[in-house]
Amino acid sequence: MNQAMLDIISVAQSAMEGATSPKEDFMVAGETKLMDFAELSDIETLRGLFDAFSKKQVMLNLLDKSINADGVQVFIGSESGYQILDNCSVVTAPYHVDDDHIGVLGVIGPTRMAYDRIVPIVDITARLLETALNPKH
Repeated sequence: MNQAMLDIISVAQSAMEGATSPKEDFMVAGETKLMDFAELSDIETLRGLFDAFSKKQVMLNLLDKSINADGVQVFIGSESGYQILDNCSVVTAPYHVDDDHIGVLGVIGPTRMAYDRIVPIVDITARLLETALNPKH
């Protein structure tokens, strides 16, 4: 494996540290990292985001929009359709086993996130998940 792939795996593993998956249908990891961004760090914004994560429905609806997509989807601010995410961007990519769409990987961050870095990481990580989960490989 080349260094870029190892770096991507390392980023994915560090993001998954402390992940919670109460029903195995939705997993959140690294949500406290949102506090590092000034535009997301006020208490009301964080409360709303964490509430959306805990209630799941907003996030599941947004991920459902992405599951049948062909590749990476980027929702910037109000494009998500959810007011609570107006100051955020969401980058998602579906992953498959054979022809079955089985999940969506996503990253939430500020609208000023480094898209040139995040989009390829999300895309490659979704492809790595496909490879790991595909029984033919």
